[in-house]
Amino acid sequence: MVGINEKQLINAGIHERYADVSFNTLKIDGDIRENAKLVYNYSKNMSEYIKNGIGLILAGGYGTLKTTLAVCILKEYINKGGYGLFIPMSSLMDNLYSMKAKNIDEWTMFEDRLRNTNLLVIDDLGGEDVNAPWVLQKVHSIITERYNRKKTIIITTNLNKQELENTYSGRLIDRLKSTNYYIAFNSPSQRKVMNINDLKE
Repeated sequence: MVGINEKQLINAGIHERYADVSFNTLKIDGDIRENAKLVYNYSKNMSEYIKNGIGLILAGGYGTLKTTLAVCILKEYINKGGYGLFIPMSSLMDNLYSMKAKNIDEWTMFEDRLRNTNLLVIDDLGGEDVNAPWVLQKVHSIITERYNRKKTIIITTNLNKQELENTYSGRLIDRLKSTNYYIAFNSPSQRKVMNINDLKE
């Protein structure tokens, strides 16, 4: 995408696999096309949405391009001069746990960015260890503070509405519902399966 350099991508947590994706390069077939249009329509008005703390919840099965579409939004925002961060939920929790033990200043800066960056893309909500009490408390704390500050979150998750409600507190779910459009991805995986026959001459 024109205007975004490698340093900006890395700073935003966007690494090699998603470095070249954009709304202009996506090739989408089937039912996902309609979901992609909804996400793209959000991106066209994202400045107003982000100003008001309105985000998205992209929910559905594996391989349905939820993460790719979320990254496309973040890259569009960065290209327009905005600031944001993409982070998988497992990495978010791992960083919080390990940084505090190693470098308290780095940990504090990371926490501050999670709570204050204009656009936070959380990938795979529900992929964290929800059986650890401190994990759920931390998720609740981050999302609640961003809600109070009208800071936008875009969430991807493999959990459906009922599973989200069974995993997180009613108060947290209510806040997400009131500030995030929910888009369900019900199509089969779009990922190409590696086939050994492709190696044959």
